[in-house]
This record gives sequence, C-alpha cells and structure tokens, in this order.
Amino acid sequence: MIGHKHPSLRKFMRSDKNKNDSELAHLVLDKPLVDKKIDTFITAGQKYCEVLPQFITKPGVAYVVLVNGVVVDMDQEVQPGDEIRCVPQIIGG
Repeated sequence: MIGHKHPSLRKFMRSDKNKNDSELAHLVLDKPLVDKKIDTFITAGQKYCEVLPQFITKPGVAYVVLVNGVVVDMDQEVQPGDEIRCVPQIIGG
C-alpha cells in the first residue's frame, strides 16, 4: 500500500509531493506487524520510537528496527535516504 491514508499519520508522512526526496526515508512494513503492507515515505528527523508506533498498531507485537539492513536503537532519528523495515521478534526454544 503506497501512501498510507490514515489521517493521524499525515504528520509523519510525506505531505508535499514536491518535497525534496533528500529529506525523506523509505518505510516498508508487512505482516504480521500490520494488516496490509505499507510502503511509503516519511520525513526524516523524527525518532523511530515516535513514528513506528503510529504505523504498527497491532497490540503486543514486539519487533526489531532495521535501517539499511542494520539493527538500530529506537531512540535514534530517522535519516534522509534511510530504508526502514521492522521484523517481528521470535521467541522459542
């Protein structure tokens, strides 16, 4: 789903189609973290812990944030050009 349309997410997402792409990061989320795949762009400069819970709305889901394929701390800021993906944590033995 490109350009997720939920009204409360507008402040986190690309609001101006002409906005400089160098200020954006690519966010891709898929099941089981969301009901439908999300493939969108978000504005850089926000912390992951502020942005991601607005998209990942399934209660109790634990996940790890990968930026450009590397695990990052949720308190870090989104950087322009980043590719952000989240993977669910799997526990078992």
